[in-house]
Amino acid sequence: MKHLHRLALLGAALACAGCFQMTTIVHLNGDGSGTIDHSMLITKAALAQIRQFSALGGRGQTIDFVSEEQARKMAATLGPGVSYVSSEAIDTPLGEGRNSKYAFADINTLRISSQPEVPGGISVKTQAFSTNSNTITCSFARDPNGNAILKINLPELNLQGALGNANTGDAGITQQLAMVRALLAGARILIGVEPAGQLVKTTSPFVDGTRVTLLDVNLDQVLANEALIAQVQAAKTPEEIKTALTGVPGLRIALEREVTIEFTPAK
Repeated sequence: MKHLHRLALLGAALACAGCFQMTTIVHLNGDGSGTIDHSMLITKAALAQIRQFSALGGRGQTIDFVSEEQARKMAATLGPGVSYVSSEAIDTPLGEGRNSKYAFADINTLRISSQPEVPGGISVKTQAFSTNSNTITCSFARDPNGNAILKINLPELNLQGALGNANTGDAGITQQLAMVRALLAGARILIGVEPAGQLVKTTSPFVDGTRVTLLDVNLDQVLANEALIAQVQAAKTPEEIKTALTGVPGLRIALEREVTIEFTPAK
């Protein structure tokens, strides 16, 4: 019954995978400690389906994406030494969710997911996306001049695997793209870092005040861009993919595998 429960929940999660809006902002101090503000909003239709499946498979015991219990459990997935601080529920006409705050003593231990966590520790892999190998890790050090240097290791992009390759054939591309649009309809993801102090420089092209954006994606807008999809599908080199993704409306993403942030810590 436990396995049936997980399969049912997995099916619901896959069917509603795109019905979310996720924001993760890391606030970093000069000593490598800091906090994480994490927000997750899921449409009410998606939540109703997930709760129904989890109740049927778990003898009435539900697993909820947006409960305080799940917010507390998420601390363990963010890395050793990360602690849950607080959270508050969100209830809007669009959906339900939770704003949560976590604290960490050493950013070198953080493991930040670029996709929503699935309750129950289920590992999800489909042709369109994966909840494995999507972890953002960090390396922090102080320069002799007193500045802090943060190096952020980003997951490898696999857009051709998600959207299909030109060699797949027109019918295969159309079917694959329809599946991706259905899975990711309405999804929005924002991940950024805000150092406490004066930003000196960063290799990310997206800076708003002290916030350095690693990923900011409106998937409805991106997947509706037929010209972009055609370019990505036809690309033969990583450089051609990067060129296709530059300046695309609804897509702000650091395209290098490593992003560096240098800042002068606040005193």
